[in-house]
Amino acid sequence: MGEEIIKLLAIDLGASSGRVMLGTYAGGKVEVEEIRRFPNGPVEADEQLYWDVQQLFHEMKQGILEAAKSRGPLQSLSVDTWGVDYGFLDAEGELLYSPHHYRDQRMEGIALALEAALPPEEQFKLTGNQSSPINTVYQLFADLQANPELTQKASLLLMMPDLFNYMFSGTAVAEQTIWSTSGLLNPDSSAPASEVLRRLELPVKLIPRLVPAGTVIGELRPGLQEELGSGPLKVIAGASHDTASAVASIPYGLGGSTGGEGSAAFISCGTWSLVGLETAEPILSAEADAYGFTNESCFGGTNRLLKNITGLWLLQETQRGWAEAGEPLSHQEAAELAEGLDRSTARIAVLDPNDPLFSTPGDMPLRIESYCIRTGQPVPQSRAEIIRTILESLAQSYASTIRELETLTGSPVSCIHMVGGGIQNKLLCQLTADATGKEIIAGPVEASAIGNVLVQLTALGAIEASEARTIVARSSAPVRYQPALSIIHSDQGGQ
Repeated sequence: MGEEIIKLLAIDLGASSGRVMLGTYAGGKVEVEEIRRFPNGPVEADEQLYWDVQQLFHEMKQGILEAAKSRGPLQSLSVDTWGVDYGFLDAEGELLYSPHHYRDQRMEGIALALEAALPPEEQFKLTGNQSSPINTVYQLFADLQANPELTQKASLLLMMPDLFNYMFSGTAVAEQTIWSTSGLLNPDSSAPASEVLRRLELPVKLIPRLVPAGTVIGELRPGLQEELGSGPLKVIAGASHDTASAVASIPYGLGGSTGGEGSAAFISCGTWSLVGLETAEPILSAEADAYGFTNESCFGGTNRLLKNITGLWLLQETQRGWAEAGEPLSHQEAAELAEGLDRSTARIAVLDPNDPLFSTPGDMPLRIESYCIRTGQPVPQSRAEIIRTILESLAQSYASTIRELETLTGSPVSCIHMVGGGIQNKLLCQLTADATGKEIIAGPVEASAIGNVLVQLTALGAIEASEARTIVARSSAPVRYQPALSIIHSDQGGQ
């Protein structure tokens, strides 16, 4: 009798692209293969930014169709996405309108009104989440202030992965890891934060039934089974926040990790960078709040103490501008330019990636110039200098955050696991080792997709949750970066 091979689909949506990934589990190892990749980004209508949900759903379906035809039979699927964004369903279960993009400007001016009723420090105590205008709670408050009729028209609020899982299955739930980014749940994500809802007059009826990561919520709708030729795939609410999926794939202490004393931290590196570590319980101290940390749920019920840092968005937006000007530069070419730069004579600045100046689409090199003038730093001129400035600034920001984590926990960080697409930039990994003075253990690249697959396998009963990270260590070898003798080590410029 042949060895059982389990095939399933991890649909992983980032803020700049989406992928339908085939996950295969056999012989105690897991592999992922890209079936379909498609662009993702905001669309503008009436001076507001939205996500094109129907186009994204079409792309997902095309990926499922291709996988079912060429790689079947398949057992299940699950969607993970970025955090905070959502759509409204009406009483008939129809989407009221396309979900807003978190960079939409409709929250401008709303923060003062919200924070008068619920100051940021109270938000942190009541939810574990750091206050931010992109958070679900701010967006929902803005929506209801501008359109009070939504209180009657909207039946449920579905976070983005919950919305897509609903479109596939017809079952609406609130998966805990994605809702832990919302600012609407209590710190351990077990229930709505009733005091937050009361203070802001937000209706609790909008929050669906909460379920833990790894819950089978139903099967693919019959009409979709026929359209896609896939059979009755199980639809699983996995670790639906892409960072939760990524963290579920980190093989802490396995595969030869050499961290020594202390805790292993993580950096999930993509459009956003999430820097943190896992803790048994949420960390709700005033110091954690002051440092800008947030608490989010992990698969299995632990806590992610982390800071959101604007990541490779700065470089992506810079490259987009150059491409539109007729001077495209691939990721590989960008990395080679920065690596070949003579650092001793180059004009390099240190940026604060989270400065509001960099938060929205636009001419990023011009904004970098403006920031440098404002903070009294040399202005990078060449493309190589601009790229190197961005990468060194990210590494400095990571290092500052790691030092804050050590202060908060009273324990040294022994090593840092870097995961996600950003680790393909080897210079960024080395700069991070140099800036932090820590060993960097890079991998897996496809962390979100692999974590998505592992949680599905657990939900299907194919593996135990305790096996997941051992399977990752068995399935892939990390790349290690040691800090150079001359370590970059300075505070953020202009802060």
